[in-house]
Amino acid sequence: MLFTIEGEQITKVAYERKFNERLLGLDKKYYDIIVDELNCVIDSANVHTSSWIPGHNWMGTVYEPIWESCRRNDEEAAKFYGQILYKVIMDRPEVWYFGNYPHAKGKTYFRPSNVT
Repeated sequence: MLFTIEGEQITKVAYERKFNERLLGLDKKYYDIIVDELNCVIDSANVHTSSWIPGHNWMGTVYEPIWESCRRNDEEAAKFYGQILYKVIMDRPEVWYFGNYPHAKGKTYFRPSNVT
């Protein structure tokens, strides 16, 4: 479950129509691999900043197919990756919050501190 820092529950991916269009260009097997990888990363800690997860160079990583599906457009690939991460966290059973912070590009996701 995903909530804004103000406590509003998020039930749809931002720019959902564009997300669905982008999904058409990404082979489902790569999408599933990316989702699995993101879930492993998310399981590893209670705080994640979206832009720090894939790193700067996606070549040879599970994230490269995102870039390829966006015609190697870095900006479009970053947006699509952000939407995928957003959906992965939104679909998880535990509570997550997100906000935008000046120290980082992208969104920072975190679990409430009273959850173990």
